[in-house]
Amino acid sequence: MLNQFNLYIIIGLILALVATSGGFLLYRRITLAEIAVLEQRNSTLTLAVDQQTKTIEQMVKDAEALANANKFLSDRMTATEAAFVDEWSAIEALDLASGTGEPGELEKRLNDEFTRSLDALRNATARNNEAAQ
Repeated sequence: MLNQFNLYIIIGLILALVATSGGFLLYRRITLAEIAVLEQRNSTLTLAVDQQTKTIEQMVKDAEALANANKFLSDRMTATEAAFVDEWSAIEALDLASGTGEPGELEKRLNDEFTRSLDALRNATARNNEAAQ
């Protein structure tokens, strides 16, 4: 009877060992599958982070270029406005309301000043067009 009891204990221990080994193997396979999925997600997320980093760097470069272009255009616009004020002052300096002097002399002064104003306006516009291109 003791031999039979020992036999049942040994069979029970063998079954417990087989069950524990099977459970461990099942746990190991599930864990390895989860690790593989996590590694795949990690590589995908790493690529996404790298792409976002490159995008941010490009956006910073683009913002710097736009800021430089905006400053250049603002400076050019200020210079053009100053030239416009100078031209307007030159037109006002002709003092057409006084009517003094010979008509021929006034016409020549007007033509000369108008030609000079047109040339200055063309030059200012050409600088703005070159900056925009």
